[in-house]
Amino acid sequence: MITKRFIILSLVILTGCSNPPAPKETVRTDSHATRNKPTVKAVADYWIISSFAAKEGDTEGRKFVRFVNEGSFSDSTQTSKYLYAEVLMDKKNAGIFLHKLKKSGPVEQFSDPVRIQMTSSSGQELQMTSRRRWNKSGGILIEGNNNDYSQLRIFLLQNSGTVTVEIRGSGSDIYHFNMFLDGFSDSFTRL
Repeated sequence: MITKRFIILSLVILTGCSNPPAPKETVRTDSHATRNKPTVKAVADYWIISSFAAKEGDTEGRKFVRFVNEGSFSDSTQTSKYLYAEVLMDKKNAGIFLHKLKKSGPVEQFSDPVRIQMTSSSGQELQMTSRRRWNKSGGILIEGNNNDYSQLRIFLLQNSGTVTVEIRGSGSDIYHFNMFLDGFSDSFTRL
């Protein structure tokens, strides 16, 4: 009997302790007293620095820069459908992850080589072919042990503005998205 009363009393106390804090008072200022301050626009940082999970024995995971954007894809049954694209780049490799129809969809898996064409806003082009997945879940690997990664890194560092990306898979699969290079150089040099 005592234990039931104790449990009920404990629940009542715990429930009462979880009340939200009282709202803060707002202070109104006279509109004549405020001065017009110039509006400062924040520069968009499209390339976010993150890190992979640390391996056993390491204190920190390997760092990379990440860019995400939306685009479109077409295949034999669909035209101009939604695409969510992610680009990861570290000091050794780069990866492109494509998600059809929704952001949370599975990463596309390619069994045949894919052709990647990037065109900068100044008209400079880069063409690469990838034959490997990022991992068993999918994605496209642009390896550091071939010349493609070096060409990609140089291309992104030497250009600015918008880069259009077109990826052609086997058959009629075509993927389009844009990469914005603002902030790439700063983020990449901090890896």
